Amino acid sequence: MTEIRILSFAAWRGGHYVGLAEVLASLGALIEGYRWQLIIDWLVSPETGAITEAAANSLVTTNHLIDLFSGDCQLIDGELMGYADSQPVPEVRIRAFDSGHWDVRTGNSELLKKIIVLYPDAHELPEW
Repeated sequence: MTEIRILSFAAWRGGHYVGLAEVLASLGALIEGYRWQLIIDWLVSPETGAITEAAANSLVTTNHLIDLFSGDCQLIDGELMGYADSQPVPEVRIRAFDSGHWDVRTGNSELLKKIIVLYPDAHELPEW
């Protein structure tokens, strides 16, 4: 782990919405074994019930989260906290802001590097 940094990048790219499933899938093996706590403020999805139920009951695996958010699903406002292994504090936090930006807060240098490669418009935020 390195110093905790916050990167923000646009969720809309050339008329295409980069949804949560796409963001998580693009990070691949770096977050494969994570379990996620969800805080959903606003969501548009045909799977709203299943997502809300999963969020309320327990931590959700990365693969299950990708399945839930695949298709026509848009997290407008909300936050996910990703826990690696059996760590008591989240290693990464991902926040949807008004469905226009994704903010990622982590001290995982490999994850930060991957985000910068995948989303070259990512810029640093001073605070969460």
